[in-house]
Amino acid sequence: MALSTATEDEDCPVSRPKMIKCAAKHLDLNNDKLLSREELETAVDSLNWMAKSVLKIIGSTDIIMKKCDYNSDGFIDMAKNGDMDKSSETCLKQCFKRKAFKGAFFPDCDTEAV
Repeated sequence: MALSTATEDEDCPVSRPKMIKCAAKHLDLNNDKLLSREELETAVDSLNWMAKSVLKIIGSTDIIMKKCDYNSDGFIDMAKNGDMDKSSETCLKQCFKRKAFKGAFFPDCDTEAV
């Protein structure tokens, strides 16, 4: 039986909104609230082999862009009412994916304080 997003968020230590804030803080290199394919690839390329293998749970850069870039413009808009709001059913919906993403890219991001 699948859990609803609300139930999952209550049980998951890494909520999707806080995850998006961590991504904006750590992956958006030019602070334009848009995560470009290049910024995402730079982040993936900087990972060690172990983190890259964990990231395969989420998928390749292409898969991440396909699931999270709601309007297919080549950028993941992390601003309120942007791609991340509109792609809530496809992008980082499951808790285990959010945990893997956080662990790979920004394990030290305190999701409670973001």
